[in-house]
Amino acid sequence: MAEHRIVDRDEAVPTEIEDRCEEIFDGEELEQKYSYIVYYFNCNGAYFWARTYIDEIDTVSVYGPFGGRRTTSRIRGPLDEGMLSYLKRRFRRVQALANDGYVDVA
Repeated sequence: MAEHRIVDRDEAVPTEIEDRCEEIFDGEELEQKYSYIVYYFNCNGAYFWARTYIDEIDTVSVYGPFGGRRTTSRIRGPLDEGMLSYLKRRFRRVQALANDGYVDVA
């Protein structure tokens, strides 16, 4: 009989999670609606955020590293492995934005 194991801890965890909804109107007419969740990570001096859209809940996109939450200036460095591990446990597909669009990173 196989031995069962429960994993309930992550090496890295988000510092904040936001449930967001954006609605785009033309006058009074709703044209687009985006419902999504944003995860914020502070990992060893580098800052990352990741977003998943509710209608594509199996995919998350990672952005960073940045110097902090309030900047869009990227800093040099790899994606944090602890953050990636956290996201891999929750999503089937983890992507990052590259020069030619999104690429799978996990």
